[in-house]
Formats: sequence, structure tokens, C-alpha cells
Amino acid sequence: MNLEKLIDKFTNKKLKKIVNVFQLNYTNGKSTGLGDFIRGSFCFLQIAKLLNLEFEIDVSNHPISKYVENTSHIEGINYNNLIFYYESNRDSEGNNNYERKPININEDFLNTTIEWLNSQDCEVYGFFSNAFPCFNKHTQEGINIINSKLQPNNLMRSYIDDALKELGLSKKEYGVIHIRTGDKYLVNGEQMSEILIKKIIKIINNIIIKNRRYLIISDSILIKHTLKTIPNFYILIRNIEHLGGEAMKNNMSDGVMNTMLEYYLMSYSNAIMSLSVYGHVSGFSKYCSVLNNIPMNYIKIDD
Repeated sequence: MNLEKLIDKFTNKKLKKIVNVFQLNYTNGKSTGLGDFIRGSFCFLQIAKLLNLEFEIDVSNHPISKYVENTSHIEGINYNNLIFYYESNRDSEGNNNYERKPININEDFLNTTIEWLNSQDCEVYGFFSNAFPCFNKHTQEGINIINSKLQPNNLMRSYIDDALKELGLSKKEYGVIHIRTGDKYLVNGEQMSEILIKKIIKIINNIIIKNRRYLIISDSILIKHTLKTIPNFYILIRNIEHLGGEAMKNNMSDGVMNTMLEYYLMSYSNAIMSLSVYGHVSGFSKYCSVLNNIPMNYIKIDD
């Protein structure tokens, strides 16, 4: 593939900035979760770099904006008229897991995306994307751009400090085990099988290091209750909420704040072990590790 030839197809002289906007609803659909949003942000940050455009993320119209700094609206964006850009930058084999693929440049995706950006008659264009990045190596400059809009505000920092005090943990002195059991339990309220619970416990017993402290983060309160008796496991049992518009049940509850609490507590860990029933790595833990330079490993839970 001739990347320069592809880039030369971008001819829109008016467009100056593209913005990945996280909110609950778009004109053609609803958002997916925070990890997906960050994933798409890295994708379009890389595309902006290739096309010599400015890039920004915007969470000002999402319920998480109550808990982060720098949440002002961006001039030139009509938040009532944004689309979900569904092109996902999958490779020809439709993979879910790109961890060992350093370069993921899909010619069809880039062609379609450049044509789409060429058609925009504005200087600032906002949309939502959860596409996979073109490059799996992330620059510090890019990390800083995304991190700058996800920093906890005073209210959230106080909440984090209180949680750490309640847990008896100090920043950077614990590992995190993040267990993603799936939306059918968190969102649909299905009953989790004893078999799945036993599988998760078996995996955990094989990976933990004696005398090490582990904060357990999960989308399942049942799993948290089940693991609470294990020595050196630290667990907060609070109501949490899926952050995507497709699955959020109540954007006014403390569930949004508690999900952000789990993200920030993970960001202060010294290592992350991500367990998931999904074939792809959980974006919630993966991009927390990328943005905060934390080593992470992933294990698939066979459900």
C-alpha cells in the first residue's frame, strides 16, 4: 500500500480540526463505552496526524463531564446533529484482537474515511468513532492530548482519596485485576452460571502472587461479593453504570461516578491483569494502561 498516495486523496482545504465527541446519543445511533471511545480517539488522532489536521476529544455533553476537568463545549460543533461513524478499521480477517499487530492500516477504511472527511463543509467537524487505531504504538504527544480531557476534577479527586482511604490502599502500591463478565449480566440482568464463576476463580488462583495487594474491578457485583473473602483482595461494592448510551440505564445515578472511580483507581495501580469473556481486550483496562503507562496482560475467559 502506498500511504502517501492515499493521503494525497485528502483535498478538503476548509476542514481544520476533527473532534471525537463522547455523548449518549447521535443522529444514527448511541455511543458504546468509554474504552471504545478512547480507542476511536487514538484512531482519529493518528488519522489527523496523517492528514495534517488538528485533533481533540470532547466529553462535555456526556454524564462523565461532571467528574472531569476541561469540559467546555467546542465552538463550531452542533451537539444535536452528530453522527456515529461506524467504519471500524477492522482488517480483512475481521479480527477482534489487535494486540500483536503493530500496524493496522486498512486501505478500504482509509479511503472511505478520507472521502467522508473530504465531504465535510466546515472548519471543525465533530462525530463519534470507536474504530481500531492504525498503529498500536502510541506517542506521548497523543497520550497527552487524550489524557488532558480525562483528568478527575476536585469532586472526583476527593471521592478517589476517600475510596483509597476506605480500602486501605496507596497509589501505585497495588495491582488491579479487571474482570469483564459481559453486558448480558451488567445490562440485561441475566443470571451468571456457577461454571463461569468457578472458571474465573481458577484463572485468578493461577495468576496471583502471594502477599501482593490486588484491587478487584469488575462489571459484576456478584463476582465482587464472591472474591471478597480472598486475602489481599481489596474490593469496593458500589453501584456501577455502563458509560455507553447503548446500555446506560440511569445517567443521573451515582453509577456513572462509581464507574469513573474504578477507572481512576485502576489508573493509580502498578499493573493490570485484564480478564474478559470477549475476544477483544477490554478497552476500559487497555486504554487506562496506555494512558497511564501501566503494564497490562490479558486473559480470555471461556464462557
